[in-house]
Amino acid sequence: MFESYFTEVIIVSLAIYGMWNVFRDIWRGYLLARWRTPLRSSFLVVVRNAEQQVEYMVRYFLQEFADDDMCEIIMADCGSDDITPLILDRLATEYPVLKVVHLAVDARPVADSMPFCQGDVVYVLDFVNRLKCEDFVVAVHMIVKSM
Repeated sequence: MFESYFTEVIIVSLAIYGMWNVFRDIWRGYLLARWRTPLRSSFLVVVRNAEQQVEYMVRYFLQEFADDDMCEIIMADCGSDDITPLILDRLATEYPVLKVVHLAVDARPVADSMPFCQGDVVYVLDFVNRLKCEDFVVAVHMIVKSM
């Protein structure tokens, strides 16, 4: 009697453990399949008075992400005094993936431009306060490599 009860307990325990593993594997497979879908990326580039570099930066971005339809570029101009807004508007008419946001000098560029970003992930490249134009190629290369 003791052996049959003990055997039944072991069999039921193994069945419960097996069902738990099956459900765990199904759940993990569902989550991993869901996470494998590529995330849409937005690049928010903050510029001010960058007429010498802005066209190069935008064209470099477009070259790096030419085949990627999961990416958008938002150029936030912070009240430039030079022809940077004109260059950005011209490039935006050529490339539909590029959006241009014109802001006042005293605006908060990241906070005011964030509603225009449609991506799941937003990369902020700030050329006004933080990033030098020489470091731009390195930063974009590192982002592309991590994607």
